[in-house]
Amino acid sequence: MATRQRRTLPAARSRLAPALTLGGWCAFAAFLIAQATAGPALVWNDSKAYAAVAANPLWSTALWAGRRPPLTPVAIKAFGSSDGLLVAQAVIAAVAWGILAWTVGRLVAPGWRRVVATWVVLAFASTLPVTLWNRSVLSESLAMSSLALVFAALIWVARRPTWPRIAAAIAACLCYASGRDAQVWTVLLLAIAVGAWAVARLGRSRPMAVRAGALAAGLLVVGILAGWGTVSSHRTTQDVADVFYVRVFPFPDRIAWFAAHGMPEQARIDALAAATPARAGDARVVAFAPQDPAFRPLERWITAGGGQRTYLLWLVTHPWYVVTEPLQRPERSYNFARGDLTFYAATVNRMDSPFTPVLWPPPVVVAVLSALAASLAVSSGLWRERGWRAVAVLTLLGLAAILVSWHGDGQEVTRHTVEGAVELRLGVWILLLLGLTGVSRT
Repeated sequence: MATRQRRTLPAARSRLAPALTLGGWCAFAAFLIAQATAGPALVWNDSKAYAAVAANPLWSTALWAGRRPPLTPVAIKAFGSSDGLLVAQAVIAAVAWGILAWTVGRLVAPGWRRVVATWVVLAFASTLPVTLWNRSVLSESLAMSSLALVFAALIWVARRPTWPRIAAAIAACLCYASGRDAQVWTVLLLAIAVGAWAVARLGRSRPMAVRAGALAAGLLVVGILAGWGTVSSHRTTQDVADVFYVRVFPFPDRIAWFAAHGMPEQARIDALAAATPARAGDARVVAFAPQDPAFRPLERWITAGGGQRTYLLWLVTHPWYVVTEPLQRPERSYNFARGDLTFYAATVNRMDSPFTPVLWPPPVVVAVLSALAASLAVSSGLWRERGWRAVAVLTLLGLAAILVSWHGDGQEVTRHTVEGAVELRLGVWILLLLGLTGVSRT
């Protein structure tokens, strides 16, 4: 009798862990659907732009390389622009984050460690900065879901790079790059990182190097295709103009530098800047009226691509500016809700997650958690694991994504940088989990 009881107990425990994992996902999925459908869809100015692109024929250039990246317009075309889209966004998010939670759970030993790892990922995915977008007709919800799939696919490829896994990773990155223009840079940087790893493996394992090289080539093609849509549509022209309004035109020394590199109307810009008063607590915005004949040469210079090329040259030749400019206060942006993401959340029937204060801490706490995760990895040798390295690369790319998004536009930087912030914080939590629980060798 005692022997039978001892045998039954491990069997019951082996069934309990999967049940707890599945139960956690079901609760998570129910929360997402309830949260997304608790009220009407939130429609913003960008929502109308996405709907206009979605109205184009399915196989038209205007849909796939139009005034907005194609992922959200295609979703609107498939599900509609109101209630149907909200349900679809919640369901897609539940599936995508569920796949990532299951993937992270597979990295650690079975039992309570696997349950905890799964639940922590799902709890992070339920925080308000991640879920609030499910109520809006915008690109952020699908971008978050695509990001979760990118994490999952890259972890699987790092563990064992089979051809189906490589194809899945390329597909996930294609969805991610099709969601927002700034995410194209994330995919291109990831292609460079994977390519460098492939070169490093040439002398050790040629089959591994070939597969990693194929993944890098696929990611490069994805980045080029998505980037072609961005360049050919000229949809980032206004974003660059916004940057000039708030980060170049208010500063005489920067005006002089850009004028020396081809920007017209230096005297008029200086005069406009001198006539634009500063407001306490806000960055100064020096903007000229659209179609103003006095600034027509400047407008042509920006819209024809000269402004974008010169701005990129400025960023390359001023690397310290890239790091320090986002730290300036008042923040050199406008229409950015003073950094408060809840500005974009629903005000009616809003559903907050109790995990938000814990799993979305201030940046200082994120820095401390990052240092702790790195320390645990070094002391335990965990950093040698390919799964850990894949997450670490994505975490660093999250920081790069924040900088790319911030420097890519002069307004709404709070919303535009949220994907990078999620990528960074998600990576830190996964690395910390792995450091505390260890990685399964199976």
